Amino acid sequence: MNRTIQRSLVAAIAAIAVLPAAVVSADTAAAQQRHTAPHQQMPHRRTAPPQLWAPSHSTTRPVAGTRYVRGRVVTRHMPLRIRSGPGTGYRVIGSLRPASTVHISCKKYGRNVHGNHRWYKLSYSKGYVSARYVRNVGAIPWC
Repeated sequence: MNRTIQRSLVAAIAAIAVLPAAVVSADTAAAQQRHTAPHQQMPHRRTAPPQLWAPSHSTTRPVAGTRYVRGRVVTRHMPLRIRSGPGTGYRVIGSLRPASTVHISCKKYGRNVHGNHRWYKLSYSKGYVSARYVRNVGAIPWC
């Protein structure tokens, strides 16, 4: 390999190696400026995380004094297990066939199922189903 090309490659690699360090030091300086600002007392409120998916319409309807949102089971071949609580460690109390319709009363945090920590409480049962396997068509309130 030609010495000129070799030196150029070494210089390019060195420049690339130094670039992330310069970005980190700039971020650190900006963070220090933000951190030295006077601390303001903010009220602590517990809020639900924002909804990432906004439906075009809601199917929330009253049923015997309660409200529910309609959803559809999106498992392909296996039935969706209904559990006694919001997690896979709870007892199985029933199941739903693929593509069946469910009525959801609220959502709750529970055990992670393939990256999703939300569980839906069924309005017609005391059971929960993983939100990973239900596609809802409306905004679901927190329990």
